[in-house]
Amino acid sequence: MKYYRHFARTSVALAALVAAHPLLAQEQAPAAEDTASEAESTEIVVTARRREEKLQDVPIAITAIGGAQLDSRGFDGVTDVGQVAPNLQFTPGQGGNSGGVSAFIRGVGENDFIITSDPAVALYIDGVYVARSFGATTELLGIDRIEVLRGPQGSLFGKNTIGGAISVVSRVPTGDRLEGDIRYGSFNDLRLRANVEAGLTDNLAIGVAALGEWGEGWQKVPSGKNLGNRNVQAGRLTLHYDASPIDAVLTVDGLRRRQNSTPHSMLSFTPTFFSGLQSGFIAPCCTAPGSINRTDTTDFLNRDDTDAANATLTLSADLGAGTLKSISAYRWVHAIFGRDGDASAAVNYAGDIHDESARQISQELQYATSLFDRGTLLLGAYYFREKSRDDTTLYVADGLYPRLIAAGFDPALATALDFNIDFANRQKTTNYALFGNATFDVTDALTLEVGARYTWEKKVWDQAAMRIYSQQPLLAGMPSYRLSEDWKAFTPRASLSYKFTPDILGYVSWSRGFRSGGFNGRPTSVEEIGSYDPEYLTAYEAGLKTTLGGLVTLNLSAFRNDYKDQQLLISTVSPNTGLIVVRTDNAGKSRIQGIELEADVRVSRELRLSGAFGYLDAKYLRYTSVIGGVPTDVSFRNPKQAPDLTASGSIVYSTALSDRVDASFRLDAAYRSLTWIDVENSPLMRAPDHAILNASAEFTLPAKGLSLRLAVDNLTDKRVLTAGYDASTSFGFVEGYYNDPRRYWVTLSFRR
Repeated sequence: MKYYRHFARTSVALAALVAAHPLLAQEQAPAAEDTASEAESTEIVVTARRREEKLQDVPIAITAIGGAQLDSRGFDGVTDVGQVAPNLQFTPGQGGNSGGVSAFIRGVGENDFIITSDPAVALYIDGVYVARSFGATTELLGIDRIEVLRGPQGSLFGKNTIGGAISVVSRVPTGDRLEGDIRYGSFNDLRLRANVEAGLTDNLAIGVAALGEWGEGWQKVPSGKNLGNRNVQAGRLTLHYDASPIDAVLTVDGLRRRQNSTPHSMLSFTPTFFSGLQSGFIAPCCTAPGSINRTDTTDFLNRDDTDAANATLTLSADLGAGTLKSISAYRWVHAIFGRDGDASAAVNYAGDIHDESARQISQELQYATSLFDRGTLLLGAYYFREKSRDDTTLYVADGLYPRLIAAGFDPALATALDFNIDFANRQKTTNYALFGNATFDVTDALTLEVGARYTWEKKVWDQAAMRIYSQQPLLAGMPSYRLSEDWKAFTPRASLSYKFTPDILGYVSWSRGFRSGGFNGRPTSVEEIGSYDPEYLTAYEAGLKTTLGGLVTLNLSAFRNDYKDQQLLISTVSPNTGLIVVRTDNAGKSRIQGIELEADVRVSRELRLSGAFGYLDAKYLRYTSVIGGVPTDVSFRNPKQAPDLTASGSIVYSTALSDRVDASFRLDAAYRSLTWIDVENSPLMRAPDHAILNASAEFTLPAKGLSLRLAVDNLTDKRVLTAGYDASTSFGFVEGYYNDPRRYWVTLSFRR
């Protein structure tokens, strides 16, 4: 009932605000065709090459969604962009954490949340690389656009990234603006957002954004609190100072999340040696719930808490001959999250809880100047340092050790079967880089672009692991250890672009990408301690960007990625301990190729069609993995999160219902073909081909700036596996994460 009261009170307050401004109530709403044009315009200005350019003039495979499009589609955050960009997949946060942003672009990605793992697709917020995304704030109002850049990045972006980059760009306050919305929907979900921008002086402007969201979870827990609920508060303060030759933007933001664990489901259970110990000495285990909408959990594992604080200072100085830019950033995040793998509140057979924190500082310098009046030159330097901590408690047949001792078992054997473990993990990462990028107009139509990056990265890894009950080291004779490695790489790129006409651009490009190596963060025996190698990717691409008569936009790209030493997260069973082992393999060689098509068609003033299509042909050419202690050729496997086909489409019809009320009706569809969820291609770890449908209707009300949106997400209530892992050979269960069920929304918005 408290959500209904919140909704009612806020609605009355907003209605009173409109009524208090009679001029707003008397002014007519803009014409339907103008509203649609603003919401769906393809003339988006992007900064993919660190300067402002029209999207259609950038010779890079990029999808950009402006703030108006984000609002018209009802997108909550950055992960929703996966519904419209071709060959882009997002996996949900795992381990109980709902805030992770794990992306796969063209089959390249990483979804492990452990601190030893780096993202293969980088998330940038206002030019700052985000190493640990579960503290990122991407749901606030005031987002100018989200850019999805496909392929290796490094000659323009501060941090090297091998698969691509997702860049969230906030709007810089320059004058007066007031906007806010109230959304209420299924499972008593209530969200309040506001953004205010104002000029304080001729040179100084301020922006303040706030968010609050509360709601019940969709996955029912009979014994306690539902999973998947929402309880988030976030805010952002931006100061913009502009007095030539200096432009300065200071942004400070924070987030507080207090939620229950991310929804997860036991899909099947087969008795194993471990479950036999659980059933014989502690309590019977286990039964898979009959529905993915229902589970059970031990209360202290049902937790998803995050606190984050971030600050960014961007300074630009016009030096006459060029522009010098500095991006200084500090990010801090602390998260505690858990999951209960046995789907029961009565037993504690399998589960884990993580207490993680990370602090990162970064400094980037860029100098941009004209190149002989026929191009541009960008030179840059980058520094990054992160200190991260992960204290994890793993529960396996909790309490087994004292039961075995009481039953007279040999203490050494009981210790070997004590798999309740405290891990203390620490990592320090230091990254230095020099980069540069130059464009040169060979002719009025032909442009050559070259770039390069030199990266040096060092990681220091410390781990201590102690069995909780026996108080013995997990790794015999090694209560703690330290590993240190460093890697360096030179990654060049080059492209040629040609303007066939002012509205037709063709390009070809070649680039190399690099992701540094790391450490096995989950060893269960001394033999498993060690590091894995860096991975390298060589990308070839050709593309065409066209605008036909201002009514049709059609972009096409074809690509091939040659992958060497691809890092793959696998799950297997240790032949020494019998425990499940999660480690990173290096696949010797793989190949990913495909095509992408994006289109936008203005059929009439009222009707607009848009869509995207992606085809992916991904395969391992050489891959040998150690299974049960035996090197095995597994190159026949299908790469994970790399569906052959992705497609999306939208139909938008806008019309005037009266002189003062306009309406926009839209239907959005997103399709994915068969998708393998894990590297091992486990039988239950696959999502069948499917389509997700969303529908909405938005009405501009007589009061200027006021609109009402009615929407339903996942119209057909299609439930699809999005992540998970198979522990059937060790713990006996297979666990999966599913998309949200059908949800209804009503949103009242105000924009001025």
